[in-house]
Amino acid sequence: MIQNLLLIETVLLIGNIWYIRSMDDKIILDIIGYIGSAFVLASFLMATVKKLRIINSIGSIVTIVYGVLIQAFPTVLMNACLLIINIYYLVKMFRYKEEFHIIETKIDDGSAKFFLHQNKDDISVFFPEFSDTATDINYTRLIYCQNKIVGLCVGRRDGDTLAIYLDYTIKEYRDYSVGKYLFAALPNEGINTIELTQKTKHHYQYLVKMGFVRDCDRFIKRM
Repeated sequence: MIQNLLLIETVLLIGNIWYIRSMDDKIILDIIGYIGSAFVLASFLMATVKKLRIINSIGSIVTIVYGVLIQAFPTVLMNACLLIINIYYLVKMFRYKEEFHIIETKIDDGSAKFFLHQNKDDISVFFPEFSDTATDINYTRLIYCQNKIVGLCVGRRDGDTLAIYLDYTIKEYRDYSVGKYLFAALPNEGINTIELTQKTKHHYQYLVKMGFVRDCDRFIKRM
């Protein structure tokens, strides 16, 4: 009798352990699934297509692992296809070298004024103190990619020093490529020092990436 009770107790114990492990496994699988979904959703918040495809690819990989573990093969197939598509376009993006061109203009030029008007809300976030009516503006450059205006640089030039009032790039091109091209080209114009004095806390990461150094209430970049 005692042996039978011990056998029943052992079976119940094993059953409870299996159930607990099964619950633990289910929780882990759910977490993996949620992580994959989070990456996919986050990818649509990216400002550039390149970042979108990178984050989306990570989400697809995690979701593929999740699909294999729960044997949801239609999910695996769909995400595998998405991953292949993302990798294909990412390879094309990394191989393709965008060609930028800097065009000298004036702040009251039609193209510059239209660009400022078209992006005024976003510009006010990064450059809240900027005004295109400032009387000391003597430097305005439009940055083109193919036939599209992707950036605008406005400031005051004094000898070999450029005080930037506005260095704006549209969202689709905020991968630092426009800034790198612009600042690499400035020495060809005889500009060796760049200063930026406006309050640009939203612009801080970009300035650090471009090699600016903080000096009290301004940022300076020396070529």
